[in-house]
Amino acid sequence: MKKITLLFLLNFIVTFGVYSQCTTIGGGYYGGRVMANDGTAELIATNNWPNAEYSSIEGLIIGNTYTVTGTNTSSVYITIAEIDWDAPALGGTILVHGASSVSFTATTTDVIIHWHLNAACGTQASGDTLTTIQCTSASCSCTATTAAGAPTGPTPANMATNVPIDTSGAPTLTITPFSWIEDTVNDPATSFTLSLGTDPEATNVGSITGATSGNGINYNWAYNTTYYWKVEAINCAGSTTSAVWSFTTEADPLSVDEFENKAFTHFYNKDSDVLTLSSTSLAFDNVEIYNLLGQQVVNKGLSQTNETINMSSLEDGIYLAKVSIQGRVQTVKILKN
Repeated sequence: MKKITLLFLLNFIVTFGVYSQCTTIGGGYYGGRVMANDGTAELIATNNWPNAEYSSIEGLIIGNTYTVTGTNTSSVYITIAEIDWDAPALGGTILVHGASSVSFTATTTDVIIHWHLNAACGTQASGDTLTTIQCTSASCSCTATTAAGAPTGPTPANMATNVPIDTSGAPTLTITPFSWIEDTVNDPATSFTLSLGTDPEATNVGSITGATSGNGINYNWAYNTTYYWKVEAINCAGSTTSAVWSFTTEADPLSVDEFENKAFTHFYNKDSDVLTLSSTSLAFDNVEIYNLLGQQVVNKGLSQTNETINMSSLEDGIYLAKVSIQGRVQTVKILKN
C-alpha cells in the first residue's frame, strides 16, 4: 500500500512539473520587444491572449534581473525560456514560470515568453492581456555614460607629516578631516569607498563603504606612523580609484622630548598674581606648588587645556610648580614678585 502511494505521488509531481512549464504554441507569435534597459516597465503588447501565444524579447543584459507581468480579467500563466531562433516553437532552457508575474536573471540576450491561461497549460482565445517586462537591477536605472573619475586633492595632503591626532575623546582617537576633490569631467560619483592601511597598497587596515568627504576617521591611530589611503569613486557606469596617498602622524606628545618641549606653556602675571597654564591639545591633570623649603603651598586638580592658579595668598619668592598631564610630570620655576 505504501509503494502504491509513493508511485502515485511521484506521478503527480512529474505531471505537475510538465504542465507548469507551458511551452506549447497554438496562438502564434504576438508582441516582441527590444529592451531599452532603462528601469521602466517596457510594453510587450496591450492585447496578448493567454492562447499559447509567444513573444520574443531581445537586448537583455546578461546577469541583470527582469520581471515579466501579464494582467487580464481572468488569469495568465507565464513561461520564459532561452529562445532558439532556428526553432522558436521548440523553445530552449526554461528560466522561470509562474502565474501573473515572474522574475528571472538573464543568461542570454534573447528569450521567448509563452502565454497560457493556467499551470495546466490551458488556453483562452480571448481576454486581452497587457504584458510588460521591466529590468529591476540597479544598473537598469543608470543614466551615467562614463565611470566616475578618480578623486584628487587629498586632505591630509599626500606625504604630509606631523598630522595631528585628536585625543579629546580618548580612548577614541580621531584624525580629521579626510577629504578629497571630486572629478568634474566624467559623470559624477554616487558613492565613495575609502581604503586605509599601513601597507603601500592601503589595504591592511580596512575600508569604509559610503565614505563622505570631509569627515574624520576614528581609529587606534599610532604616533609617528605612516599611513596610506585611497578613494574609489563609484557610479552605475563603473568606478575609478585614486592614487595611493600617504601621511605621517605627529610624534607622541607624551614622549620625554615632546613633553618637555611642546606639552604646555606657563606665564605668571605679577599684576594679577595669576599663573596661567596652556596646552595645545592635552588636558592638565593636576598642579602642585612648593616653596624653596619643600613645603607644598598649592595642590589643585585640573581638567582643561587652559588653567589659571591664583597665587595672591603666597609671599613673594621663588616657587616650583609640578605640572601633571596624563601621568607625566614636568617641574617649572615660578618667580613671584
